[in-house]
Amino acid sequence: MAKKFNGSFLALMSTGSDYCNHQRFWPLQGAGKPLWEFKEHDHRLYCYRQVARDSKFVRIVLLYGWAKDKAGRTKREDREIAKAMSLYGEFESEQHGGAR
Repeated sequence: MAKKFNGSFLALMSTGSDYCNHQRFWPLQGAGKPLWEFKEHDHRLYCYRQVARDSKFVRIVLLYGWAKDKAGRTKREDREIAKAMSLYGEFESEQHGGAR
């Protein structure tokens, strides 16, 4: 699976915060904000993208991945995004010392 996403990861590492590929890496909208999505065919990885102030340095925290089995938006996709958002909430809580 790592090989599938290797191209996107390498492009992100070399480009930094300017990297956005609207077919393979983009920000989620609506209930998925502030998460980003890596996409390789039917596989999805949701992550949190944090850009350092006044820098091209970007930190990516991978949160959750899954394999999509149908074309188009599905209820399952909404559930998978909700799982990733839950993990993001846990991450944020840990970052702030558990006091949230």
